[in-house]
Amino acid sequence: MKKILIYVTLALTLLLPASNSFSQNLYSGSFLPSLKLNNKQSPLSKNDIPSSGASAGFNLGVGSIEGDVAFAIGAFIEFKAKGIAFVPQTNYWKAKDQKSNFEIAGLARFSLSEKPVIPYIDGGLGINFYNSEKEDFTKLSIIAGGGVELTNVSSSFSLLFDGKYKLIVSDKGNLSCFIFTVGMKFPFK
Repeated sequence: MKKILIYVTLALTLLLPASNSFSQNLYSGSFLPSLKLNNKQSPLSKNDIPSSGASAGFNLGVGSIEGDVAFAIGAFIEFKAKGIAFVPQTNYWKAKDQKSNFEIAGLARFSLSEKPVIPYIDGGLGINFYNSEKEDFTKLSIIAGGGVELTNVSSSFSLLFDGKYKLIVSDKGNLSCFIFTVGMKFPFK
């Protein structure tokens, strides 16, 4: 089951940016809407089409899980409106001693300023599928963090620098994790 979820996550990570570029091409040529200004018909350029407020992206990084260093990877979709966003995401990390975790999470993200540098804080809940040599369980996690989004890098994507603290609730004692990632976000137009 875990392998299937990982494969689905990787497939979505690869397909979402591709579908974004396809949808942008629908606005080229004769499908491009027109804007009436001063009684003149003027076509909109592709860059004049407003963003939908939704975007998708991925991130890579490192983490500290109960003192062990781990490799982390994730994919997310962001639905944003007026400085508040809902961010469903999937994350996977793997540490030495065969420790690994697959997480499905939902975050609320609050932007603290406007473009071009957008600091944010976020928090939410996740469902974790944790596996190690000693334990194998599915438990809830509490997530808190923040980061910075750089929107002036490119017109087609922005960079994210993100840090999260995650507390996985367990019967044998809670597991604490710190995850630091760098990612890219691609807005849907």
